[in-house]
Parts: sequence; structure tokens; C-alpha cells
Amino acid sequence: MTPLKQNLLEILSNHNVTFFIPPYQRNYEWTTEQCDVFLDDVEKTCEANLIGKVSEHFFGSITYFRTSTAFGQPDKLVLIDGQQRITTTMLFLAALRDIIDDKALATIIDSNYLKNNNAQGDSEYKIKLKQVETDWEAYRRIILREDQEVTDKRTAVYSNYTFFWNKLGQYRDRGHDVKALLEYGLNKFCVITIELQPDQNPWENPQEIFESMNSLGKPLSLSDLVRNYLLLGQDADTQRKLYEKYWLNIEKLLHGRVSGFIRDYMQAREKRSFYKATEANYKALYGAFKNIFAGMNTEELLKDLNESAKIYAWCIGNTKTGSEVIDACLGDLNRINVTTAYSFLMVFLKSWKEGKLTEQETVDILRAFRVYCLRRRLLGITQGENKSFPTFAGWIQDLVLAPDKKMRMFERLAKQESNLRLPNDIEISRHMASMNFANFGYSKFYLALMEESITKSRPNLADKRLQLEHIMPQTLNEEWQKTLGENYKAIHQEFVGNIGNLTLIRHNQELGNKPFVEKKKVYESDEGLQIARKNIINQSTWNEKAIRDRAEATIKYMLENVFPIPEEMRHINNFKLKENHGLSFQELQLIGLDIEFIDDPSFTAKVVDDKQVEFEGKKWKLSPLTREIQIRRGKVNKSGAYQGAQYWAYDGIRLADII
Repeated sequence: MTPLKQNLLEILSNHNVTFFIPPYQRNYEWTTEQCDVFLDDVEKTCEANLIGKVSEHFFGSITYFRTSTAFGQPDKLVLIDGQQRITTTMLFLAALRDIIDDKALATIIDSNYLKNNNAQGDSEYKIKLKQVETDWEAYRRIILREDQEVTDKRTAVYSNYTFFWNKLGQYRDRGHDVKALLEYGLNKFCVITIELQPDQNPWENPQEIFESMNSLGKPLSLSDLVRNYLLLGQDADTQRKLYEKYWLNIEKLLHGRVSGFIRDYMQAREKRSFYKATEANYKALYGAFKNIFAGMNTEELLKDLNESAKIYAWCIGNTKTGSEVIDACLGDLNRINVTTAYSFLMVFLKSWKEGKLTEQETVDILRAFRVYCLRRRLLGITQGENKSFPTFAGWIQDLVLAPDKKMRMFERLAKQESNLRLPNDIEISRHMASMNFANFGYSKFYLALMEESITKSRPNLADKRLQLEHIMPQTLNEEWQKTLGENYKAIHQEFVGNIGNLTLIRHNQELGNKPFVEKKKVYESDEGLQIARKNIINQSTWNEKAIRDRAEATIKYMLENVFPIPEEMRHINNFKLKENHGLSFQELQLIGLDIEFIDDPSFTAKVVDDKQVEFEGKKWKLSPLTREIQIRRGKVNKSGAYQGAQYWAYDGIRLADII
């Protein structure tokens, strides 16, 4: 391994070699911003040399190893480092060839730098730089001056070629000599070349050296590192076979989400969480990947990755499963951003794919999980999901064997505690009654689910006519102020975003602050949206009572029909309880609410903090208050001791039963 300083264009003009970007390398990823820096360096170098300041520009290093080819064909220089720089240079040269008026110079650029006249026939070696498969067609068409396909125009290769073509045209139109950019600019670029000789020197291992290098610009992603790990140790023919048979398909299925897939694949395999696939974590994740799969046959691993990528593509919505109902459930989970469940879903859907679960059983489990997530999103509790959801993959065998799979899934979810809890009906109803539902990020979606439950048809959320309608308007006019009464300001402030005041309508124009009687006509004539009629058009006026009544009815309907849970779980306390810590109103989610004495509901108390209630203007702990009331009733027991939770209830449910 001997570093050698060389002129960039001299290297590119060598007809005895062709540069080859192996399949384990990343796609071409330079942005136009990076190309702008490259072009600026060319222009500055050119300007300096034109005024007599002898100037060179160091363009980094190029590391490669040489492989022999068939007799009569140029050798391959397999690039380990320098792919992005050489590709950018070639795109600049292609644009320069296509923009200049000097046809003789255009021919020199074409034959000396872009193509290889020593290559025989129409082989891939005829083009001086062989790209990775995903960039090859776009690059090949640029070099051969062929029309681009629509898909080719989405590549960075085409985008940057177009960037250079436009910039060079502007440079020429300003009266500058475009040819000088080649002679006095790019011709003065030098590089350090490092040729590895792994056959002679085993320590010059291309895989290890590749791992230690990053291209200029972006560091290697987890996808880049894993692809290198799996392919670089193979011979050239095996690399190509494995890349085309497995890895290329993974990239096509997942469209730039391969790093996230690999992390989720690791989680599915280990049934535990790993760091999120971000730039800061790529190296740590790569180290974990190598530890997990050390010693595994490369082709077997690639085959399993490829099969798992097909399932992952279902999870993220890139492809269809073949079941409309399963696709609908997965689509709903994606709509509410349950991305932390992909590793669990991969393992779960694999069981369905393998025939261990029927379609209906799969749908039942998915719907239970969807209910869990819908309830949690309402409360805004997503903490811990990234660490805990991957462990759910360990439930699959139990779910497969369970006679009632939907109930078993709910039982599993109901055992989650604290921030991972399955929110019960008390918590949900209390929160929904007081939350600003209009500001909830998924408000239209949740109301669309309600409409679907009523009519069996979900409104199209992409329909521009579908509006979130405030029945009591966001801006009150004089007529609405009269309707609401003298406390209109307070009523408006408290209830304008309340779920009882919101509905969906499909209408081309805003209804704004039109009178309620006119709004009702639109709701009645609307194109079949029942949610715009339910508990609205039967009202003669729209005021605080109407909003409260509709909120109560809407919440009750959603709890029972949109995200229902089994009856025995509706009031279960799923906060994590500390041993012997006694009754906690905070954990029962009752602070601010009224509770009543079971034997005589005329006695009520308001919960004011975690341990106390307010009764007749005084704060009490529940057990002493119970004794006081029993004394008043003449029913005190012999011991005079009471467990208060046995004697008080919320919404008809004994506190001791909210366990």
C-alpha cells in the first residue's frame, strides 16, 4: 500500500483500466450543494492559473484494488474510496462535453475520459466508470447521450448532470471560456491514489479498509456498512450474484428505508430494542449486527433479509399483503405513526404468511393492537414504546396457541403498566371531555373512524372538501353571542375545541359563523355524513348544554364502537402500583372528579389530590371520612375502622373494584 500523488485527468484517461463501483458500495448520493462546491473549486483553480498563479487543487484520495479481466479487456480498478468524487467528475465532464461548441474537444472528452476505446464490443467496459446497479441505467444513458426514462430522472446522477449542464451554460452565457475550466481548472486537480494488493499483503484487507473510510460528504449509513459486510468478502462474481438476487430487491422494496429496516430486523430477531437508526448510532448498530449474525452463512442471511423486507414493505405501506382488511389495519397504524411496532409486526405477519394464523385471527389481533394504540394516542402517551414494542415479538407463540386470540392479545396489553398502560374507559372519557380535540393531530381521522363505524364507509381524508367543522364557530358574531347567553365568552373559550362541538362535513365552502339553523340545513343535505347529523340536527339551539350532551354521547359511542375493550378491562387500574402504598387517586385518575358514598349517594366528595377529598369544605382522607359518615348514619361498626375504597364509588363503580 503505497500512496501516490497523481493528476486526476491522467488517471481517468488511462485506457488500460475501467473504474468499477462494486455492488457493496452505496448509491451515488452527492447533492447539488456539494456539486456547487466542486464547481466553485474548478472555477477558482481556473482563475488562478489564468492570471499566472500556478495552482493545484487537492481532491482527496482514491483507494482501489485491481482485478484482471478477460483477455483484451481493460483491468478493473475496484473502488474502495472515491466513488462519489469520481462520479461527480465524470458527470461534470459529460455536461462539459454536451455544452461546448468545440466539437473536436467534445470528442476528446468523450473518448479519453468517459469511454474506453480499448474495450472490445459493447461490453460494460466501454464506459469508463461502471456504476452500481441502481444508478447504472441513468449514468449509461448520460454517457451514451440517450433519452432518460422517467425513473432515471429521479436519481442523483441525472440531477447533478443537469445541474452542471445548466451552470456551465450560464458560465458560457456570461462570456467566459468554458474550455478553460477543463484546461486550467479540472486539469490541475490532483489526488492521492492508494492501490491495495490483498493477494500479496493480507493486511491490506479491502473490507477492513472500506469500513474505516467515509466518502466526502455523508458518512456511511447502517445500510452501507451491512451491505459491505455481507458482500465485500466475496469474489466479484459472487458479489454480483448476491447483490442482484437479494440486496437490490431489498433496496427496491424499501426505497431509502433500508437502515431502519435493518435495525427493526435486529429487534425482531433479538426481541429487544436497539438504538434508533440515525447517523449518530450507525456504527454502534453495525457492531451489534456483526455480533448477532457472526458465523451465519452469508447467502442464508441475505435470503432471510430479503424475505423479511417483503413483510417490512407491508408494514410501512410500500406494498400490499393481498388482504384488504390487514392492509387497512396496517394503514391505520401508520396514520397514527406507530412506527415503533414494525419489528413486532414483522414477526407477527410472518406467522400469518407461514399459515400459523388465519386471516381473521390476524385481523383480530391487529384490531386489538390498533385499539391499544388509538387510546394511547388520544392521551399522548407514547413513552417507552420504542423500547417495549420490540419485546412484544415474544408473544407470538402464545398468541398462535391461544383459543381466543383477540382476547389473549387484550390480556397481554392490559398487563402493561404505567406509561405503557392500556388506558381504561374512565381515563379516556375524562380526558376526551376536557381536551381541545380540534388541536389533536388526528382529530379528523378519529371522527372518520366514528363515521365508518356508523355507516360502514370511511370518508376519504384526502378529499379537499372534507372539513373539520366547528358547530359553534371559532369567531362569534352578535347572533351567536345571543344564542350562547351572557356567559358567551367563557362558554366559547371552554367549548369551541371540545369534541361535542366538532364534526366532519363534506362541503365546498366554509360555514364560518352562519346561524345554527342554516348550518343544520347543510348537515342534513350533506353527502351522507352521518356524523354531521348525529345528536346535532335534532337540537333546536346550540349552546353549552347541547355541546356537553353531544360530547358525552360521542365519547360513549367511541368507547363502545370505535376503540372498545373487553368489559372486564374497562375500569381496570393499570398504573404500576407500589406495594402497601394505599389508595392513590392519581393512579385511579380521579383527581378533580366527584365520588359518592355507595349506601347513600346524597353524600358526595370531590377528589382534590392523590390522598384527599373535600367534603363540606374540609379535606379528609377517605377512611376517616367514611367513619364520620357512618357515625352520622348511626351505622358505625364495632372496630370503628374502615377501608374507604370499599364504601365509595365513581360513576357507579366501587373504587376498590377499579383495581
